[in-house]
Amino acid sequence: MSYLPPMLDPDEYWDTFRAEHTGVFWDVNSFPIPDIHPHLIYENIKLTLSSKGYTGPVSIWLYAYSESQIRNKEDYELAGIRFCFEPYDTRDYRMTVDMLLCALDHPSSNLIVIARNFLEEDAVFNIHLLHNRRLNIFLAYDQVVEPIIPTQNPLWLLESLWQASLQPSLHQQQGRGEHVVDKKLKTTPMPTVDYVSGSSVRLLDLDRTTLAIWNAVDSAALEDLDPVISAANIDAFFMLKGLPPPDFTKVFADEDALPEHLISKYLGSTLLLDIVPKGNTRVRNQRIATFILFHALSYLCDPTTLLVLSEDVLEEDSLLKTVYEAVRSKGFTLFFEPPKSILASELHLHPRLQRWF
Repeated sequence: MSYLPPMLDPDEYWDTFRAEHTGVFWDVNSFPIPDIHPHLIYENIKLTLSSKGYTGPVSIWLYAYSESQIRNKEDYELAGIRFCFEPYDTRDYRMTVDMLLCALDHPSSNLIVIARNFLEEDAVFNIHLLHNRRLNIFLAYDQVVEPIIPTQNPLWLLESLWQASLQPSLHQQQGRGEHVVDKKLKTTPMPTVDYVSGSSVRLLDLDRTTLAIWNAVDSAALEDLDPVISAANIDAFFMLKGLPPPDFTKVFADEDALPEHLISKYLGSTLLLDIVPKGNTRVRNQRIATFILFHALSYLCDPTTLLVLSEDVLEEDSLLKTVYEAVRSKGFTLFFEPPKSILASELHLHPRLQRWF
C-alpha cells in the first residue's frame, strides 16, 4: 500500500528532524568551495549544523561542470564527500535524483540544497513532492513556483566555511582531526544489474502491487506496435508469473515520437506517455530514475514488483544502475526484459490466460 506521511506544522520540523540524517547538495558553480582542506569542510559543516540543533549524521554531495573545478579529488573522497560532474542543463535533474536516493535510505531526513537558478520545472516540482512527503527542506535558491515551501535559507552553512577559510589556524590543521568515514561513502557504488529471466524467478503473491516502465529508446518502434496489444502483453507477462497486471505502464518516449493517428490509441490504453527531450539521454535516464525512486518511496513499507523494458539494459548508465540496486536493496523485485520480447509477441494468447482475455 502506498504510504504518504502526514504533513507537519512548520514549528514542528526542528523538533522532529534535529537528530535525523542531513544531506547537503552543493553546487560549486553557484557557490565556490572555500580554500580549506576537505576534512575541515566536512567537520565545519557538521559542527555548524550541530550548533543549529541538527545532531544527526551528515552526507555531502558536490556538483561541478568539469573535473578541473575539483582539486585533490582523493582528499574529498577520503573525507566522505561525494562529487559528480554534470552539465548545466541536467544539473537540476541529477541533484533531485541524488536527493531521492538519500531519502530512500533516510525517509525522515533534512535535505539542504545550496544552489542558484534552479530552473527545471520538473526538478522544482520534485522538491515540492519531497517536502510533501515530510522531509525537512532547506533551499538557497529563490522560489518562483507556487506554493512556496516554508523553508529557511541555509547560506549560514557556507558563511561558516568562509569564516573558517580566513583563519590561518585552521589551515595549519589540515590533515589533522580526520573524522572516521564509512568506506561505502567514499565513492558512489557501480553495482551490476542482473538480467532476470522468467524461468529463474519464483511465483509471487497475487496481491503484490506491480509496475511496468518502458524506456522507448528507439521511439520509431512505437509506430509499429499497437498500444492496446502491447498493454495486454505486459499484463500477460505479470499474470504468467502469478502476479496481478500493473495499473499502468509508464512509457518514456522522445518528443514527436508518435504520429497523430496513434496518439488517440495510446490515450485509450494503459500506456502512459512521458515525453522527454529528443536525443537527450541524460535527461531521459534521470526522469526514469526519478519516477522509480518516487514509486519506491511510496511503497517502501510494502515493496512492489517492477518490470523494466529497455534495450541493452545491462549497458545502462551508472546512475540507473545505482537506482536499480538501491531499489532492489529495499526489497523491490525487478525484472529486466528487452521490449520486443514482450511487446511484439502474443503473450496474451497464451493458453493459461485465455479465460482472462
